[in-house]
Amino acid sequence: MIRFADSRDFDAVLALWKRCFPGDEAFTQWFFENQYNPAVTLLDEEDGRLCSMLQMLPYQLRDARGVRPVTYIYGACTAPECRRQHRMDRLLMHSFDLDRQAGRAASILIPQEEWLFGFYDQFGYQTAFSVDTETVSRTEIPEENIMLRRLTEDDIPTMQALYPAEGMCLLRSADDWCAQLALFHALGAGAFGLERGGTLTAYAFVWQDGADRLWAQEACGTDVPTLEQAVLHACDCKEMRVTAPGNGHRLGCIRYHDDTPVQNGYFNLLFN
Repeated sequence: MIRFADSRDFDAVLALWKRCFPGDEAFTQWFFENQYNPAVTLLDEEDGRLCSMLQMLPYQLRDARGVRPVTYIYGACTAPECRRQHRMDRLLMHSFDLDRQAGRAASILIPQEEWLFGFYDQFGYQTAFSVDTETVSRTEIPEENIMLRRLTEDDIPTMQALYPAEGMCLLRSADDWCAQLALFHALGAGAFGLERGGTLTAYAFVWQDGADRLWAQEACGTDVPTLEQAVLHACDCKEMRVTAPGNGHRLGCIRYHDDTPVQNGYFNLLFN
């Protein structure tokens, strides 16, 4: 039976999550304490046993036809003993029916592994979201007339202005920005902003990626190279992987429920 979760399903949902996504206990605890919502968690159960599940997180997408609601498929997983039974197929198809009934334009997702792009092809998903990734090493000392600081919720309007303004992209609400700030300050190296002359000119959400390495999972603005060096010096690290809007590496897919043409666009920071 396919249905949405309720409060009674919490233990079963958490147990299946831990089985399918092991190894990051701190994030799992944070997500289920701060973001988990049973009302958008679609379950497939049989004889009272949870077999498969996914989450249908609501977002707004800006594309060629304006700004429209979409579903972000997150945490899609199946119990190992229930795999190869087409359970995820049925869950996804059911989610598409729910999308159409609710007037949502598309379903989007980020495949956990590269081979899964091919798996999702069969359901009509097409690659549509890309990023650029580079690795930078600590070099020059940052300029003296800039200031690096940790970002707060008061910075959200300015970060929103630095976020990609053209082309197809997933839009963030104030709550979305707040969630990312809370996540990176709680579990990551932090969310950093670079000020020049009192104006925020770049930001980055930064994760610790090893003992002497960082990962800026999203870096945006006009001063990103200076921001990179300021963060490396402030965190006393030698190297940082930097992800930014671009076309170098495919990240996510979209399945439109209508005839909208697929464009290349940007989304990120979706608990991926």
